[in-house]
Amino acid sequence: MISLGQAHQRINQLSPLKTLLVPLDKALGLICSDEILAVTNCPTVDSSLKDGFAVLSTDIANAAVDRPITLTVAGALTAGDDTDGLCVKPGTAIRIMTGASIPVGATAVLASEFAAVEGGQVIALADAQAGRNILHKASDIVENQVVLRPGDLLSPARLGLLAAAGVNEVSCYSVPRVAIVATGSELLLPGEPVSPGKVAASNMVTAAAELQKLGIRATTVLLRDNLERLQERFKQLVQQVDVLITCGGVLDGDKDLTMRAMEQIGMEKIFHRVRIGPGKGACMGRVGNAVVFNLPSGPPSNHVALLLLALPGVRKLMGFSDPFPPKSKVLVAKQLNGQKKWTQLIYGRVKHENGSLVAVPVDGMSRLEAMAASDVLIEIPEGRVGIEKAALAGAWFYNSNKTNS
Repeated sequence: MISLGQAHQRINQLSPLKTLLVPLDKALGLICSDEILAVTNCPTVDSSLKDGFAVLSTDIANAAVDRPITLTVAGALTAGDDTDGLCVKPGTAIRIMTGASIPVGATAVLASEFAAVEGGQVIALADAQAGRNILHKASDIVENQVVLRPGDLLSPARLGLLAAAGVNEVSCYSVPRVAIVATGSELLLPGEPVSPGKVAASNMVTAAAELQKLGIRATTVLLRDNLERLQERFKQLVQQVDVLITCGGVLDGDKDLTMRAMEQIGMEKIFHRVRIGPGKGACMGRVGNAVVFNLPSGPPSNHVALLLLALPGVRKLMGFSDPFPPKSKVLVAKQLNGQKKWTQLIYGRVKHENGSLVAVPVDGMSRLEAMAASDVLIEIPEGRVGIEKAALAGAWFYNSNKTNS
């Protein structure tokens, strides 16, 4: 049995999967594997930040409402127009739209709200210093600059950055192929009528949904308590996937057959049992190229091991530099009690109070209701028996919009 920190060290030793080139419209949520250089400048030319008039700033240097200056309109430009043949000369202006190229001779753009048009003339009611309302060539992105680095998560804004830089595909780590197996003769597939003594395979549903948030459509399998069948199916699955997650059968009872089946197919254990409560029955191993996480069957134990062990393992294979859930310091709303011999994890909800994050343990609910209502796991670390009310504690955020990279 090892500590949570030791388990995390071993998960961090996993290597990401192979890389592949992915079009930008398919890359959301993946991890960049290589340094990406801009193919082009952005913008490629000096362009206007405003609808208005391209002018010589010296022509309207003293313009004001009570000192209007009149210029002759010598043409018009919209975004994408060719500026050939258009030139701003003293005493003239060119009508220009946002995003249009700055014509030769212009040194500023007078915004429309400071101008009045009369026939073929524009009356400047304010000045515009040199450079005003001009977005200069390469001011956003310079050709050949590094726009993304290995380990960067491809968020919507980063994909937009790549597009602006002229990049149309990106080198990413592969998405793991994952199978989730729930074991137990008492289990039913979602939607099957629940009869006395039977229970829906909710752990499998939760795990599949968490993986879906990562962009992974996992294969789900339900297996009865039959050692020969477990061995046969596990042996097949580890040849088809990068990660196999099992739910149940990790203890020492007569019907806890998962670990026995894993031993029969040659699983090399990386760790077995972690000093966390709930979740201490978890195991991590390898069979061939597949990484295996054997999780307990009790919903809180399964859930905690999924959040803090199995999902981080999946993220590590995806290329996340920090694969673990975000962890922050919070104030605890009440006295919390734990066990000195292991890390205790308590479901809670976080709220903002007087400028601080306060974690409130979820009390008075069933196990499954508490899991669904919470957004953090409050940690009482190994070696401590409790945390006093209003004291600081670490909290793993698992049901929030925070990211890992």
